Amino acid sequence: MRKFPTLRRRARLQVQTDLPDGAGGYTKGWTDLADHWVAITPTSGVETFEGSQQASRVTHRIRLRCTRALRPRADHRFTVGTRRFDIRAVFDTDGRGRFLTCLCEEI
Repeated sequence: MRKFPTLRRRARLQVQTDLPDGAGGYTKGWTDLADHWVAITPTSGVETFEGSQQASRVTHRIRLRCTRALRPRADHRFTVGTRRFDIRAVFDTDGRGRFLTCLCEEI
């Protein structure tokens, strides 16, 4: 029997939108779509140098219960407290439409 993830963290799903800047133009911002209970598992990390500064890149697997409305997409992100996770890919975890797995990069 396969064990499913324990969904213990509340994550907010967001989509990038254009917000008026007050001068006739737009600036990029994020709009909340829905809250989901998720399980977050770190998968890899890499330390690099960008210019003369050290930078790190950490990837995570975020699992959630599949919902028909407001499904995450690769252009969305999750926020958990002050942490932000850009979604890179989304797939059906068990092939039965019960759980989704999002491959994410923490920014």
